[in-house]
Amino acid sequence: MGGIEVVAIDSRKTLKQFVELPYTLYRNDPYWVPPLRIAVKELLDRRKHPFYANAEAEFFLAVRDGRVVGRVWRPSSTRNHNRFHGENAGFFGFFESVDDVEVAGALLLLTRARQWVFDRGATVMRGPMNPSTNYECGMLIEGFDSSPVVMMTYNPSYYPVLMDRVGLRKAKDLYAYLSSTSTVESKKIERVAEPGARG
Repeated sequence: MGGIEVVAIDSRKTLKQFVELPYTLYRNDPYWVPPLRIAVKELLDRRKHPFYANAEAEFFLAVRDGRVVGRVWRPSSTRNHNRFHGENAGFFGFFESVDDVEVAGALLLLTRARQWVFDRGATVMRGPMNPSTNYECGMLIEGFDSSPVVMMTYNPSYYPVLMDRVGLRKAKDLYAYLSSTSTVESKKIERVAEPGARG
């Protein structure tokens, strides 16, 4: 098995490979709901998407023996986030990888990609953010046998293990709550919604 090369996205072909990788990795996973490709491309468009007005970013692929085996997105920082929180954080996101600690390590800890973040002033790196807390963020660590829901992440059960093995540590827990009309008290909702309904 050959070594791992990490390459920056620099063409339509490599951008397509970046977008398509999850469709390969998850093709036999009954719980994965594929996103619309056009929506992913719009989210990654540094010229048009408003997120990039306040953030730089670079996209990387991990390639082994001519086959794409991983990907990661590295914004150097989000200026709005850092201004609001008074810190110099860099982020990673859109992480996908085969179950291989070498691939994960190459993507997340590789000198070139990691240095790209820190060269731009970051003192800490967090993620995954896809691309920010206003979108999907965090990583699923339990509930892999449940159907995913809108705006919540979904990933294979080996991802948290990969993060641990490459030396990344959890910053905080994020929770998702399920509710149904049979368990939610609807009187309060109706009271709040009533003025709008009268219009």
